[in-house]
Amino acid sequence: MDDNNQQYDDGDDRLAGDLLVGADAIRAYLVFLGMPDDTADDVYYFKRSGWPIGNTGGDGGKLIASKRRLARHTQKIAAPKITAA
Repeated sequence: MDDNNQQYDDGDDRLAGDLLVGADAIRAYLVFLGMPDDTADDVYYFKRSGWPIGNTGGDGGKLIASKRRLARHTQKIAAPKITAA
């Protein structure tokens, strides 16, 4: 195997660990990030309201999300706004 293929294989492993599949997995990760259990109950609401949550499509599609993007989004909405004095 050449070096270029090895580089792509390593990236695939890293990305695979970042992917959450299903509403239960996304909800569990949001609770892990510090969101209260009762607030994180409706993952579908978060998807509709613009959170970085997607769908695999089709009739039997599942919700999908990136751990990195969810963590960034929660930090963005939870961090205080800094304004210039």
